[in-house]
Amino acid sequence: MNWLLRLNKTTRLVLLSIILGVIGALGAQLFLWMLHTAEQLLLTPISGYKDLTVETAHQLGHLPEIPHLLWLIPVATTLGGLLSGFLVYTWAPEAEGHGTDAAVKAFHRTDGYVRARIPLIKSVASAITIGSGGSAGREGPTAQIAAGVGSILGTFLKLPHDERRFLVLVGMAAGLSAIFKSPLGTAIFGVEILYSSVAFEGGALIYTLIGAAVAYAITGIFEGWTPLFILPSNIGFTSAPSLIWYGLLAVFAGLVGSFLPSVFYYVRDGFVKIKLPPHVKPAIGGLIVGLIGIVVPQILAGGYGFIQLALQGGAGMAIWFMLLLSMGKIVTLSLSIGSGGSGGVFAPSLFVGALLGAAFAAVLHELGVQDVSATGLAVVGMASLFAGAARVPIASLVMVAEMTGGYRLIMPTMFAVAIAYIIQYSLTRGIKYPSLYEAQVAGPAESPVHHEQYYQTVAQLLRKRQVQLEEDIFLNKFTERLASGQPVPLSEGEESERLYSMDIEPGSPIAGKEVRSLGFADILIVSVVRGEKQIIPNGDTRLRVGDHLVVAATPESVEDFRRLAEHGSTQNA
Repeated sequence: MNWLLRLNKTTRLVLLSIILGVIGALGAQLFLWMLHTAEQLLLTPISGYKDLTVETAHQLGHLPEIPHLLWLIPVATTLGGLLSGFLVYTWAPEAEGHGTDAAVKAFHRTDGYVRARIPLIKSVASAITIGSGGSAGREGPTAQIAAGVGSILGTFLKLPHDERRFLVLVGMAAGLSAIFKSPLGTAIFGVEILYSSVAFEGGALIYTLIGAAVAYAITGIFEGWTPLFILPSNIGFTSAPSLIWYGLLAVFAGLVGSFLPSVFYYVRDGFVKIKLPPHVKPAIGGLIVGLIGIVVPQILAGGYGFIQLALQGGAGMAIWFMLLLSMGKIVTLSLSIGSGGSGGVFAPSLFVGALLGAAFAAVLHELGVQDVSATGLAVVGMASLFAGAARVPIASLVMVAEMTGGYRLIMPTMFAVAIAYIIQYSLTRGIKYPSLYEAQVAGPAESPVHHEQYYQTVAQLLRKRQVQLEEDIFLNKFTERLASGQPVPLSEGEESERLYSMDIEPGSPIAGKEVRSLGFADILIVSVVRGEKQIIPNGDTRLRVGDHLVVAATPESVEDFRRLAEHGSTQNA
């Protein structure tokens, strides 16, 4: 692989993105086979229930009848939770939960490093969770599988951390593209999901586009080129007044999207507090889901077929039943994944939004409003709910359009996605769990990935005296790190300059001296904090006992300065 390392960064990442596109597509096919096998071994033979597929739902055109209560569903869901919990918590605890969040965390917190065993454990555990009836999506596992392979490639090739982080995003986009047949939307998702504000990791976008496109092309060979869901051919936006109803639906989607993350994570926190081994907690979650499934089996597993029925205008389902499915899915999703099970949250969120939209359409039709499409409202409900709950408005807009082929609904979807995002963002400001993706940070400035870059920029400006420091500038994370005793690197390399903080203690030989008299040409005193006052020092500044200094220096020169401040000499005491 030495030849690969000799290539320039762009060429190398393009080639690796193509490889990850292939792996993402093949990995998705392998996972779908595992999921089908798990369902044939667990859910169907034990309980007698078979999850409704998109194709079957489209052909039926109505809700399939279930002649009697399926009392053995809890057996299947509990067994699936037990097996999944044993696998995950025995060999890879970080594989629990929804995989996309784990990939986001790897980008921000671990320089893109993912243990090599994670893709395998995640795929098996997720197939068991969903295949036994667990209410989860298949996108999270494929995202973490392909992202994990990207990390493994980066580690094996000993690539720089920034390239390995990019490969995690490319793998995530490729896996999602293969599952949802949405190359452009998932490429955008891969760089938008990192931040809870409307921000993007723009440098990675060109590579996520390549990986997602390759994955989609290969997936088409296996599954054809039709969208994931099937819409009537005549669906589009043809009535300007109907925009009012799309906007009102967006308000409801924003409201639901604002409490969905809290329900999800507070259920998770509740399971964390249970004084039992984590291995068995997914079984408890599975048992509760199974008990609910006896009465409402439609909210088990992925639920893609019921999304399709919602897109067909609700297929005759009663309003109360569609609302029951929509809200019930939030509960069962939270129990399946929050208990420690393994799966995704995207598809269940689409389920919630699609049934919410279809129910809203039925209410309007009952009130005599006929100029708005039930299918259109279901499509817009899908996009707007996830746009708010996950804080990914642009990706949601594009992904739902590609997944449904509903390009003629782009305009009302744009309008609704924006409204839902604004409402969700406003309602969740300051709460503990504002988004479905806990690992998100507010923006690039909040990501540890970009901290060193910002530190270097600030230090350069300070050295050139191109900025004036305001009184509260050191109340941010920049000086929080200094206050904790950690130096802030200003450039790469072990001997490079860093920022250090130190106090002038009583008896210090430099107390009462002017800065220019200290005699250090290779040390810059960046700031002097004196009580509540902050001083940008010059040569005439006289230091005092109690001053808190922020100093730019190399590790060697700062030790000399410390010795001078403590002993009055640069020689070892």
